[in-house]
Amino acid sequence: MIPPAYGGRLVDRQLGPQEAERLALQVAELPQLRPEIDQVFDAAKLAVGAYSPLDGFMDAATIENVVRTLRLPNSLPWPIPIVLTPPGRAAEAVVADLRPGDEVALLDTAGRFFALLHFRESFPLDRTAIARGVYGTTDPRHPNVAALATTGSTAVAGRVDLVRSPDVPFPDLEYTPAQSRETFAKNGWRNVAGFQTRNVPHAGHEQLHRLALERDDVDALFVHPVVGPLKPGDYRPQVVVDAYRALLAEYYPPARVALGTLAISMRYAGPRAALFFAIVRRNYGCSHYIVGRDQAGVGSFYKPYACHEIFDEYSVGVTPLRFREMSYCTRCGQMASEKSCGHRPEVRAVTSQTRVRSALAEGRPLPLEILRPEVVAILRQSDPILGLGPVPRADPAEAAEDGSSAPAERRALEPLWTLPATGV
Repeated sequence: MIPPAYGGRLVDRQLGPQEAERLALQVAELPQLRPEIDQVFDAAKLAVGAYSPLDGFMDAATIENVVRTLRLPNSLPWPIPIVLTPPGRAAEAVVADLRPGDEVALLDTAGRFFALLHFRESFPLDRTAIARGVYGTTDPRHPNVAALATTGSTAVAGRVDLVRSPDVPFPDLEYTPAQSRETFAKNGWRNVAGFQTRNVPHAGHEQLHRLALERDDVDALFVHPVVGPLKPGDYRPQVVVDAYRALLAEYYPPARVALGTLAISMRYAGPRAALFFAIVRRNYGCSHYIVGRDQAGVGSFYKPYACHEIFDEYSVGVTPLRFREMSYCTRCGQMASEKSCGHRPEVRAVTSQTRVRSALAEGRPLPLEILRPEVVAILRQSDPILGLGPVPRADPAEAAEDGSSAPAERRALEPLWTLPATGV
C-alpha cells in the first residue's frame, strides 16, 4: 500500500486564499527576510510536506543532533540539516530585532512575499561542524561545502506557512506530495519505486528502471529528477526533463510510469543524501527507492557503495532497491553488473556520465551503445551542461547512425541556478 508520510502525518502548511490575501495586505508591516534560492525552495517543500515530519527550519539543538547522530531529537532518522541562513548585513539587522513568536515575511529572489516564518530562535551556524558531519569534508572543492562557506552566518528557526508557491522550472511537473499520492491512488498503484536523478538517462539507468518494474512487489516507477540549484558540470534541468520525456514516451509502459520534478538544491552528501532522498520520496508516496552506485556522490569524496550500506544502519520505512554498477558487455550484448556477467572488464563498456560529458565537450561521437537516439538528439541540439557552453557539431558518422542531425542553430537553454564552481 502507499506508505504513510514519514513520521506518520503529511505536513500541510499551505494557507488558503483568504488568509494569504490577508497576510499580503499586512506584509509591509512585517519584518522581512530574503533567503537564497535553495532556501526558498526548502521553505516551500517544508510547507507542502515533502520534508515531513519537519514543519519548519531547524533550531540549533535539532541541527546538532542531525549532524552528530543522523536523527531528530525524537530519534527518528534524519540525515540532512534544513536551515535558513538569510545573507547580508540587512538580514542580520532584521534577525537581531526578532523575538520568539514574531511573524516574518519571507521574500523570494524577486522580492515577492511567498511564505510566513513563525520565528523561534536565531543562532550562529557552525558551518565547519556541518561540513565535516554531513559532507565528511571541509574541502572547498566539494560543491556543498563551497556553498556553505558563502551562506549567511546566522541561522533562523521556525515553522513555515506557504502563502504562494515560488516560481519553479517546471510548474506542470512540480507535484506536491498530496498530488503525487492522489495520482498513485487513482492509477491503482500501491507500491511505487522512486528514482532520484540529476542526469540524462543512459542504458544503465534504463536497466535499473526495468529491473524495478519487473518485480512483483512494484506497481509503477516514479522518475523524480532534482531541478533546483546544481553544480557546474551537471546537466541543465531542461535537458534532463526533455530526455526523460522522450525516453518514457518511446520505451516505457505509460500505465506504469510517472515523471515529476523536485525543485530543491542538490545535496551531494553521498550516503546521507541517499537516505534523505529516500525519505522525501516516501513522503511523495513511494514504497520502494532505487539506489545505484555512488548515489548523490561527487568526485571521490564517498565510497561507491556507502549509499547502499547506510540503509542497513537506518530504517526509514522504504524498501531500498540496491543495484551494482551496470555496464554494457559486448560479449553478452546487453547491460549487466559484475553480479551477472563474468566477462573481463576490457569487454564491458562503462555507462559513465563522465564519458558522455567528455564526448560532448570535445565534439566526439556519443556512445550509442548506452544512449537512446532520442536522447542523443536532445544532447546534440542544445547547450546541455552548466558551464560548458554550446556543444561542438555532432560527428557525421554518429548522426548517420542514430538518425539525428546537428542543426546550425541550437536552442540555447539559459542556466537556472548553480552552486559555486569547484575543482571537482
